[in-house]
Amino acid sequence: MEEGVGVVNEEIWALGAESVILRVRRWGRTLIEKRRRAKPYLLPEIDSLLRRQRTNRECRMLNRVRRLGVRAPTVYAVDWSSYSILMDFVQGEQLKVIAQTCSDDDLMDLCKEFGRMLGLLHTGGVVHGDPTTSNIIVDPQRRLWLVDFGLAEWNATVEMMAVDLHLVRRTLETTHWDRQEIMLDAVLQGYWDQMASSADEILSRMEEIRERGRYH
Repeated sequence: MEEGVGVVNEEIWALGAESVILRVRRWGRTLIEKRRRAKPYLLPEIDSLLRRQRTNRECRMLNRVRRLGVRAPTVYAVDWSSYSILMDFVQGEQLKVIAQTCSDDDLMDLCKEFGRMLGLLHTGGVVHGDPTTSNIIVDPQRRLWLVDFGLAEWNATVEMMAVDLHLVRRTLETTHWDRQEIMLDAVLQGYWDQMASSADEILSRMEEIRERGRYH
């Protein structure tokens, strides 16, 4: 992984809460540059420290999860002057979009794979932190890619893994309310297939977290 992005021919691809996502051309290829933006309400030295820490963590997490067998973008370069990461451009559509029109059988297959990917992460002690259907890309070969590891953490506890699953459930309830049961059952089936009996405690904690939310 080299330092210094220095790209040209860029276009805004998406805007996030803390970053701008650019589609760029470099080395004859289409890539993605994730550039963390300054927060004007923070002191410059604190803002710089936070952006450096989060950029460094995301690079490390992307490399770590790929070693676990999870499809995620490869990091090619980092520019510390702009807190930018240059990585693979994953061709495809968000699962959020595909879920609106695909058949039940296709959706179940995709969601089982989503659950299996979360199981791979958790087996490796990693949580994604924002496992929404917006952060799953389905490529033309119907393979799933997990993106946006800005909130990811390692050395995860049972509570942290359960929160990951709770966030999936909340996403399905709010974004895919009309198909949430099919999707959640399939996600949890894929998760169980990957985790086996070690999923019991995490799934139980997920239910506890849901109950806590009802009374607060």
